[in-house]
Amino acid sequence: MSVKWEFSAGGVVFKEEGDQIYILLIKNKERYGFPKGNVERSEKREDAAIREVKEETGVDVEVLDYLGNVEYWYRSGVDTIHKFVYYYLMKYVGGELNPQKEEIEEAEWVPINEVEEKLTFDKDKKIFNLAFQKLKQLSKVNAG
Repeated sequence: MSVKWEFSAGGVVFKEEGDQIYILLIKNKERYGFPKGNVERSEKREDAAIREVKEETGVDVEVLDYLGNVEYWYRSGVDTIHKFVYYYLMKYVGGELNPQKEEIEEAEWVPINEVEEKLTFDKDKKIFNLAFQKLKQLSKVNAG
């Protein structure tokens, strides 16, 4: 048995339509979360996050801010994996939702007030709350 390290990056992607804000969630095995995936060897985490969002969901995004990371442990065969996921706040800039069926079951835009109850894991809820606070700050700046 050995411990292996894994590094992923992903995004809390938002879009505004009228006076409503929507967050992009992915669904896999009845679990809701944010799009994310492994950081390639010489790749910056931010670039990996943009690439993974595009690969998994089909949409183009722009990174606005770093939100933080979550870490957890899991078993894979005889190995124990220590995983770190780095999340970014991202603004939707274009493209149609086109879920990567090999990776995820669904991708959907969820009204911001319904996101927390849909998220499966507490660590994702923590990241969402950080994103929510940053979005509130941004809307004050844009409104002012």
